Amino acid sequence: MKKMRLLLLLAAGSPMVAHANDFPTTDRVEYVLECMAAQPGKQEYLYKCSCTIDRIAQQVGYSEYVEISTALRHQGLRGPGGAAFRDPESVQAMANKYKALQAKARSACDIK
Repeated sequence: MKKMRLLLLLAAGSPMVAHANDFPTTDRVEYVLECMAAQPGKQEYLYKCSCTIDRIAQQVGYSEYVEISTALRHQGLRGPGGAAFRDPESVQAMANKYKALQAKARSACDIK
């Protein structure tokens, strides 16, 4: 009976672990490098920016991360091509979700 409970607990926790680890290393590195470039250049931001992407990865899967971060990244595109990222409410909602997720993660990792 105890083994069954343990197996159920492990099975329940497994999707979260897989969810947090489905981000490719190259994307994590890219995020950290961009994050560090936006900071005062101190080495401590290597850890803070790594913490931030790890927290984001705990909240959303990689495919959703790509969608919502792309929505935000391309909000500033000009012209008709950019309209697809600026105008639809669903894309604005994705961008806002990413902004909120990132702000919460940065705050938790002591990035101002």
